Amino acid sequence: MLPFQERKKFRKILYSKASILMLFVGFMLVSRGAWSVHQKAKIARIERDESVRILAELQERNTALEVSLERLKSDKGIEDEVRQKYAVARPGEEVVVVVDESSKKGKNGDEALQKSFWQRFISLFTGE
Repeated sequence: MLPFQERKKFRKILYSKASILMLFVGFMLVSRGAWSVHQKAKIARIERDESVRILAELQERNTALEVSLERLKSDKGIEDEVRQKYAVARPGEEVVVVVDESSKKGKNGDEALQKSFWQRFISLFTGE
C-alpha cells in the first residue's frame, strides 16, 4: 500500500495550483523564446532576399560595364563616346543642335511664362 500512497502524494504535488502555474510560466517563457527566434528568422529571410536582389543588380551592372569597357578599347568606340558626350565633329562635318519647343525663352515663348504672379493666381479661379 505504500507505493499507492506515494503515487497519490506525487499526483497531489503535480496537480497542485503552484506546479500548474510554474508549468504555465515555463511554457510561456519557451513560447516567447520560440517566437523571438521565428521573428529573427523572418527578418533574416527578408534581408537575404534583398541581398540576393542587390547582388543580381550588381552583376548586371558589372556585365554592362564590361561590355562598355570592351567597346571603349576600340577606336570606333572611343569616337562614339566622344561624339555622344561632346558636340564635336570631324573636319568637313557639321554639328546640328535640336532645341525643344518647351525650352524656348524670350519674346516668342509661352504666354503663361510671361504672366505675373497675380495674373496666374486669378486665372486659377476664372479658368483661363
